Amino acid sequence: MEDEATCIVLNLISYDLARRAIDAGVAEAKKRGIALSFAVLDSAGHLVASARMDGAPFVTVEIARGKAFASVATGGHPGGDLEQRHRDNPQVWSNASALGYGAPMLPAKGSLPLRLDGRLIGAIGASGAPSHIDEEVITIAAAAIGAGK
Repeated sequence: MEDEATCIVLNLISYDLARRAIDAGVAEAKKRGIALSFAVLDSAGHLVASARMDGAPFVTVEIARGKAFASVATGGHPGGDLEQRHRDNPQVWSNASALGYGAPMLPAKGSLPLRLDGRLIGAIGASGAPSHIDEEVITIAAAAIGAGK
């Protein structure tokens, strides 16, 4: 079993860090009285952890995963930047949307890259509220593990 330090050296978020980020996101969503889903992927685009809060629609977990996948697939761009790139060039994104290892690749606000010591270790996505609120919540979640933009 790999420890957290080994995962970070490999630029892969550990399960422990992923769960801590999700726990912080869930706590913030509860404070706001909203139900969200979260997905944390490693820097290779593989799902590490996810959660769907009670009351969040079932599809929101896949949307969160698709948002996070788009972030890591593009080298760590935040969802808001990708959303603008989609507006600027929708034809490219329409062809890329099915590339997400069984989840869509969604260029939308509500995902953030997770970096530690300047290295991309993964991404977090959220869904279930308006996208700007999803992003506010995951900004707090990322900060809780010291993995800002």
